[in-house]
Amino acid sequence: MPPKVIAVPKTDSGAYNPNRPAGTLLQSQALHMREALISHVHQLTTLLNIDMKSLKTEADVSSYVHRATALLHTNAGKPGKK
Repeated sequence: MPPKVIAVPKTDSGAYNPNRPAGTLLQSQALHMREALISHVHQLTTLLNIDMKSLKTEADVSSYVHRATALLHTNAGKPGKK
């Protein structure tokens, strides 16, 4: 059974004011985003610190590529979205 599509109404044009001070909800969301990014930075740092000469076997390279691809897919945006 396909998922139900839920129509979301358009936001009022005045709902976003780039000069308005950010409220506590937005500040909390930014903090949660930062925490999520920190975990990805750790994963990326781990992958970048691997000595490429240490990848001796196909299994070594396969593991490295698998981890790198998973990280890229996790961070990728949806096609056609910017």
